[in-house]
Amino acid sequence: MRLHTDLVKDSKFWKTSQDRDRIYTRHTSIETSGHGDNIRGQELGRGAFGIVWKEKLVDGESDAKERAVKMIRKQFGKSKIDYARELEAIAKFSRGRYKLYFVESFGWYESLDDVFIAMEYFEHGDLENYLLEVRNMPENDVRIISNQVLKGVEQMHVNRFAHRDLKPGNILIRRLGDHKLGWLVKIGDFGISKRAEEGMTALRTFGGSSGYIAPEILVKDNRLFPTAHVHDKLEVEKEGFALVIDIWAVGSIIYRALCGVTPFETGLLAYVNGKEFSAHELNEFSVSTEGIGLIRKLLEVYPDDRLTAAEALEDPWFNELQVNSPRSSGEYE
Repeated sequence: MRLHTDLVKDSKFWKTSQDRDRIYTRHTSIETSGHGDNIRGQELGRGAFGIVWKEKLVDGESDAKERAVKMIRKQFGKSKIDYARELEAIAKFSRGRYKLYFVESFGWYESLDDVFIAMEYFEHGDLENYLLEVRNMPENDVRIISNQVLKGVEQMHVNRFAHRDLKPGNILIRRLGDHKLGWLVKIGDFGISKRAEEGMTALRTFGGSSGYIAPEILVKDNRLFPTAHVHDKLEVEKEGFALVIDIWAVGSIIYRALCGVTPFETGLLAYVNGKEFSAHELNEFSVSTEGIGLIRKLLEVYPDDRLTAAEALEDPWFNELQVNSPRSSGEYE
């Protein structure tokens, strides 16, 4: 893989040896030099584009005793994929002030066929798995989580970087008794899986919307067919086009966490064509007027009408942020 920047180059590990499930790596960066002997552990997840597993450091200089490793294929059919931009984002947002909102990366290495990314391990996994267990969450817990997600999105957008694949499965969570906000939340993946998906589109038929994809993307990909007037307005790509895709995703994530379903399981086309946003399910779960109002503003049909991340953080819904919220059922410690 081409190493486009020093940041990508300096975050690369050299995998010097491997004995079955034991991998020895050495970091190339002088600033963060180190090596370790890691044993592959349990599989944490598997998808169309790769596998995630846990590794344990048994000998070495690294501070991370456990880490998660994500393996992604370099090639789908005849399409080779260059992950350099995503690797640069992962390295950049693992440093300094960004570490509070983004999953920390310890580096990456590669084989002939795959890219491997070593990263911070979250014992309790991602928001998707948590929601599969509890279905929906108390409003203040959702407020706490979405506040941190939006702060991370704001940092990305200030740096003109769009995640492009925000969803509960890419939001890592930790419920800590001594954490002042009750939940520690970090964003991961940085579009790595989305880039892999793009490399594979020629080989498969898309199997439906994930529920977090903005309508302008569905129109662009010929997966949503609104009226001609709406189609023309959604097809225009302006500066910052990719950034507002993330905003729609955040709105869908908030809705899912509150109600247990994504906002447009059915009826997206009617909404895009002008039907009023329905707050029926939100009302069923007694979501506050302020919460419903913010979701509406994040899920505006036309990208120009959506709030920015910075504007969303100033929304009245966050005025009610309670740092000492009651423990939710199914909490993680």
